[in-house]
Amino acid sequence: MTAVNISVIGGTGYVGLVTGLGLSEIGHQVTNIDIDQDQVNQLNSGNCPIYEEGINPVLKRNLASGRLKFSTDLESSIKGSHVVFIAVGTPSLPNGNIDLSQITEVANQLRLCIDTYKVIVIKSTVPAGATKLIRKILTDGVQGDRFDIVANPEFLREGNALADFFFPDRIILGGDSDKALSIIKSIYEPIIERDIFVEGIDNPPKEPYLVPVIQTDIASAQIIKYASNAFLATRISFINEIAEICEQVNADIKEVSKGMGYDSRIGHSYLEAGLGFGGPCLEKDLSALINTVNQDECETELLRSVLNRNDKQISSVVKKIERLLDKSIHNRTIGVLGLTFKQGTNDIRNSLSIRVIEELHKHGAVVQSYDPVVKNEILAIHANVKPCDSAYAAAENADALLILTGWKDFLSLDYQKIHSSMANPCIVDSRNLLNPSDMIALGFKYLGIGATGHDS
Repeated sequence: MTAVNISVIGGTGYVGLVTGLGLSEIGHQVTNIDIDQDQVNQLNSGNCPIYEEGINPVLKRNLASGRLKFSTDLESSIKGSHVVFIAVGTPSLPNGNIDLSQITEVANQLRLCIDTYKVIVIKSTVPAGATKLIRKILTDGVQGDRFDIVANPEFLREGNALADFFFPDRIILGGDSDKALSIIKSIYEPIIERDIFVEGIDNPPKEPYLVPVIQTDIASAQIIKYASNAFLATRISFINEIAEICEQVNADIKEVSKGMGYDSRIGHSYLEAGLGFGGPCLEKDLSALINTVNQDECETELLRSVLNRNDKQISSVVKKIERLLDKSIHNRTIGVLGLTFKQGTNDIRNSLSIRVIEELHKHGAVVQSYDPVVKNEILAIHANVKPCDSAYAAAENADALLILTGWKDFLSLDYQKIHSSMANPCIVDSRNLLNPSDMIALGFKYLGIGATGHDS
């Protein structure tokens, strides 16, 4: 593999940081660019603001080797690069459409910096057609033969992002230039050939086959990303609806999911009933896909139902608390375990835990919370949430304990101690983390998701 000079714009964000780390780890010379000088300084000193398995040793190793640096100087970084990855944020607007302002700002700056041929790689998740806007902005000031655009969507799971980068299920490349597609494919050569071992993360057994590379047009590459996330969201909403049926007929959703998953057409992934899907991707991408089409010409009833089912999970969890507390939770103290949208990350963006807390406040509850990695950040969102320094403190004198994130730390707690400290020993386990019979044996009233009632 020939090392390539690469710039990553949006390089201190989640996708940009992982991309820069991954590309430098496999031997390329990478500059991660961002406008946040504090974040740039922090990362250049070897301190990572993102909680992610293995990220710190990979960061420090590549800084020390000189293959990776962080900068706010876009112009000189771009002029010294052959390939430019764009990984800036594309948040949702209130109407569900995607906010492309960061993308258009980057394009406007890029057109002032492109002095020689560049391959511009879109890592940011953008709707089909957005690259036409990028191309239009660039061609206002750049000769058409000075750049090509390739869509290369990311499929990174927070908490497992480095492993997903180095050991992907597939690599998607969308573009209309054979030259550009060949360049990007060569950049990923060690990954495609599975010729890589990364110290600091779990490396799967080396497979005797290549990583599939799907080369397609740009629009199809972008829809692959959106459709993949929409399908995963659909599985989650589906199994949560089956879980509600299980509660009605005294079936156990864990057994149902297990039995379904052995069907080779279905599989076990994303069939765990729980609180639903949150975080920065699934809901945003599902909403964007719905808003991509003209609703008069293409109805999206199924996708809309997936979103509605996910919203319903929030109210269903609150109703379970009301059930255990004889309907009223006004002025009752609720202990909350878990604030991040999933375990293994410190990300609280669009966390369903936060949305549950908001719903509890609407009902007049008092909330005290604990998360293993999120501390006072919650105060910036909810000043009336009492942050606790341990799970035991969150449970103390509580009328109910609510598990909202599936941190493994919560499995090893002393629940006998928690039972003794609570004003009313009730547990609503929205992640089905605990063993119901164990909790009942300790004297708890317990309710999970999609299991026979355990509130005796």
